[in-house]
This record gives sequence, C-alpha cells and structure tokens, in this order.
Amino acid sequence: MTFISIEFLLFFAVIVFTYYLIPHRWRWILLLAASYGFYATLSSYFILLLLASTAFTYFTGIIIEKQETKKQKKKVMLVGICALLFFLGWFKYFNFANDSVRAILTYMDWNYALPYQEIVLPLAISFYTFQAVSYLVDISKGKQKAERHYGYFSIYFAFFPQLVAGPIERAKKLLPQFKVEQTLKYENLSYGMKRIAWGFFKKTLIADRLAPIVASVYDSPDPTGSQIVLATILFSIQLYADFSALSDIAIGCARMLGIKLTENFKQPHFAVSIADFWSRWHITLSTWLRDYIFVPLCKGKKKRSEIYLVIMITFLISGIWHGAAWSFILWGLIHGFYRVFGDHTKHFRGKMATFIQLDKSPTLHKWVKISITFLLVCFSRVFFRSDSVTDAFENAQLFLTLNSWRPSGIMEAFELFSLLDLVVFIFFFTVVQLFQYIERKNTSTWNWLSQRSAFARFAVYILIIVSVLVFGVSGQGFVYGGF
Repeated sequence: MTFISIEFLLFFAVIVFTYYLIPHRWRWILLLAASYGFYATLSSYFILLLLASTAFTYFTGIIIEKQETKKQKKKVMLVGICALLFFLGWFKYFNFANDSVRAILTYMDWNYALPYQEIVLPLAISFYTFQAVSYLVDISKGKQKAERHYGYFSIYFAFFPQLVAGPIERAKKLLPQFKVEQTLKYENLSYGMKRIAWGFFKKTLIADRLAPIVASVYDSPDPTGSQIVLATILFSIQLYADFSALSDIAIGCARMLGIKLTENFKQPHFAVSIADFWSRWHITLSTWLRDYIFVPLCKGKKKRSEIYLVIMITFLISGIWHGAAWSFILWGLIHGFYRVFGDHTKHFRGKMATFIQLDKSPTLHKWVKISITFLLVCFSRVFFRSDSVTDAFENAQLFLTLNSWRPSGIMEAFELFSLLDLVVFIFFFTVVQLFQYIERKNTSTWNWLSQRSAFARFAVYILIIVSVLVFGVSGQGFVYGGF
C-alpha cells in the first residue's frame, strides 16, 4: 500500500473517521496500530527491527536522563547512537564498504575472501534512525525529557504519514501534539485534503510522467550530450515534484489528524545561492545536519579553513546518508565544494557584479543568480542520478560540453517526449509554476485561493482532481522512499 493508491486513501479515511469518533485516551492505540499496519504492508519483514529500534531508543533515553553528570549522560548517549548507527551501517553500508575494500585489495593484487552479502535495506531506516539520534542527543543536553509513555514514544518513531520519507521531526515538536486532544476542525480537514490532492497532482502529473523519459536517457548506453542536458534538467524537476509531493501528502494527512508537521520545501529551484538552496530543499534534513553534525564539529573552531573542513565533512555525511555509493559521496562533496567556494569568493563576486553593473538591476541580478544556482544543482544531480561513478563522470563530461547545449540539439532531444506527453507536461508544469508564483507573492496560495469566489475555488479543486484522474500516471514509487 503506497501513498499513491486508492487503498491508502480508503485506509486513511477509515483512520480519520475512527480517530475523531473514539475518545482521546484511545487514539494513541489507533495511531500506533495504523502506523505499524501501514509499515507492515510495505515492509513486513523488517517490522521487528522497527520495534527493536523503538524499544532500544526508549530505554536508552530513560537511562541517559537518570545519569547524574553530563559526562555520564554523554557516554550513554554515544553508546546508544553507536548501536543505532551499527544497524543502519549493517543494512545500508556493509556491501558498499565490503565492495570498496575488495576493489582496493584486488587492485593491489591481494586476496580478499569476504563475499557479497544478500542484505535488503529496511524501509525508512535512515529516517527513523535520524529521529532516534536527535532524541538521544537532545535528552543528553537537557533539551528534551525522556518520554515515559511507551505508546506515544512509539508513535513518534513510526508515525505513518511521515515514517517513509520524513519530514524528519524532533520529539520536542511532535510528542506534545500527540498528547493534546485534537478536535474535529473544518480548516484542518480542508487544508489537509488540499495538500494531499496537490501532492497527488505533482506526483502523478509531473514526477511520474517525467520518470520514464529521464530513465530512457540515463539507462541508454550511448546518450547524446543534449539528451543528457535535457534529461538532467527534467530529472531535477522530477525529483522536486516527487519528493515535495511526498511531503505534501505527509503534511496533509497529519493535518487532518490535527498534527502539524514541519514544511520540508520552500521552492528550492528559485534559490539564489547554494546556501539558499539548502535552506529550501529537504529542510528538516538540512537543519538536522546543521544541529547534530555541523554545529558540534564547529565548536571551538575559529579559523575559516577549519570551518570549511567541517562544511565538507557535513556534506560528505549528507552524501553518504543519501545512498551507499561513491556517486552519492561525490554528489555530497560537490555541494560541500559549492558552499566553500561560494563563501570564499563572495566578496569577489560582489565586486564583479558591481564592475559589470549587474547589481544596478536587482531583478536581473536575482534571476542570474537563480539560473546559475539551478545549473550548479543540475550538474550535481548528474552524479545523483547516474548508476555508477564511471557513468557519472561520462555524463558529467557530456553535461559540461558546450556542444551539448546547442539549441538545435536540445530541440532534437525533445523527441524523447511523445506529443501527448509533451503537451501534458508543459500544461501541468505551467500550472505548478503559476501556483509557485502566487506563493512567492503571497504567504500561501491556499490562503490566496480562499479569498477568491466560490466558483473560482471549486474550479481549481475540480481541475486538480480531474487532472489526476484523467492524466495522472503512477507506479514509479517515490525516489526518496528508497533512502
């Protein structure tokens, strides 16, 4: 049962109806059963691991809190985190490390006998492990009380709307909301349904329509440079539509239950710098890395070179978190380099903008920065999308070749689309851009829409629903669901 399915919508409708029907004191049981039931339909084989990780983190949190000194708390916290990371490392990184060691020793003509292991990656392990780590760290620092109610804590660990791919929540924000008695409110139901519908819209009309076109190029043994350029730009659009759709559905489902999740996207492809991009893309992961990796490692460091090293380490971890492959590590390091280079050249770039008088036209200057940032992000995604390091370097070379950017070549690459797919994509991509344009001019498109006439509002709602039903395609799964 995936988010994009009739089964999920029926399942969720039953949960919402029952949730508001039963007394508050029983709702945690319903949410827990729904969460484990939802996870079991996706990954029943690993539900015991989810249960074990929950119990381990629960008791470790209590033990940390009972320690008398900061030093003792820190020791227990580190033991707990090491255990959690051991499971993450075993399931997600063992074969990656094993293959890397084998390749190095084989190159050195040494014998290496440890074979490849058939290890299946448990669904959502990266997400709930990060939530567990933040929980233990916050308790050891006194920012969070250890939760004594095992049921509420288990929901924090496995809350089904955000279990599969986030947003990565903090216990301090999520746990209290489970304990507050939520009442049935029209605005929550209305907002939740609109966010879910919008998620379906982006997923089925943008992301899943682009997925086979992008795959046809990246799976091809000999793509042209222009095809790589077009497919990479389309992949950036696909990835955003896919992941933000997942967040929309998660936020919408939670809101219908009265729970407010953290926003995970803020139009990242309109960022004016790489730093700005990471404040808009996968926001809950970025802030997690900032609070639990970057800030602790930066403690006591004043030299710029030391801070730059910490930035590179933080993005290296971001790359490893995204996938057990050298192409993901390179993707993370590329973003680390972008951040360091951007900071080091900030003064120089400002002087250059003044020299060529670009800063006299703020709007033009802004769009130049948006365009450069988008292209830098696209280049990094060549590594994110390629199946191997060898493929990534070959595709990156094609992406950087000037001939690949010939307008005639790009136009020829559009032959990847069928006429129907191209028309459908252009129309619905324009709708999404119009939605985002309104959002940039207002704080919320949904609030803006609520001020329009009933006819205009329902015309938009009907357009969204009918478009999904008539033109929506699905079956590709969520890209971030694999992490």
